[in-house]
Amino acid sequence: MDGNIFGEISYDQTYPLHVGLHTYTSGLERLCKLALACDGFLKTGSFASVRSYSHKIGPLLDAIGKLGPFEDSKSYLLKPMDEYEPELVSWLEQYSSGSGRYELLDSLSSGATELPTWETWAVFCSKGTASENVRLRISMHSASGNALRDIAAEHDLENVAGSLLEDFQVPVSEKSAAVGLAMYRRARWVASILNELSYYTHEELPILGEALTAFTSTSDDFFAYEVVGFSDPDVVEEELVSHRDNFTASFVEDED
Repeated sequence: MDGNIFGEISYDQTYPLHVGLHTYTSGLERLCKLALACDGFLKTGSFASVRSYSHKIGPLLDAIGKLGPFEDSKSYLLKPMDEYEPELVSWLEQYSSGSGRYELLDSLSSGATELPTWETWAVFCSKGTASENVRLRISMHSASGNALRDIAAEHDLENVAGSLLEDFQVPVSEKSAAVGLAMYRRARWVASILNELSYYTHEELPILGEALTAFTSTSDDFFAYEVVGFSDPDVVEEELVSHRDNFTASFVEDED
């Protein structure tokens, strides 16, 4: 959501943020621990113990940064650095450790009205900007909803299409997308290292990269395919332009 995100907010807004952060931090923690365990196996023949890291995402990422060196110098193997550091990782670790994860539950007994997780997210949103490509995909996502509504209204199918159009009811925020993609790049970095550690490195290690195909895309492609759900962004753009031209022409003709 754009605008004054420090203003009054609803549960429908805070819930997706908490669910997303819970899923992300849990997944990132497990990716890190799996990479460290595999590295230990390659070096000693036994999987390294990672229990002592608990939910400490910062130390886990620091440990991942010390692995290697790897023969391949792909950019994905380089630790992402951007305008969100070091506060972003510290915040993710804090959330993962419990203080943020149970914020809503704790508020039932404490009576607290503040929402520090939401407010911190708003601060991060104020720091970065989405790429031009991501902004285009956001516009296309909005246009897709409008196009489907046009077609439904023209054929008296508005009630039929109502539930299918719910995904288009809430606009996608450029600033939230920028933070989310920064988080994606950190997960992609760890996943890329895990793939290097397991890609035909030992007969007893499966090729774990085969289970991490969602982390092989650029940030822009990840947003297009996984976030707004375009099967082929270029084709979607062509279809939207065609719909705009044809629908506008048809509308003008009907008016005449």
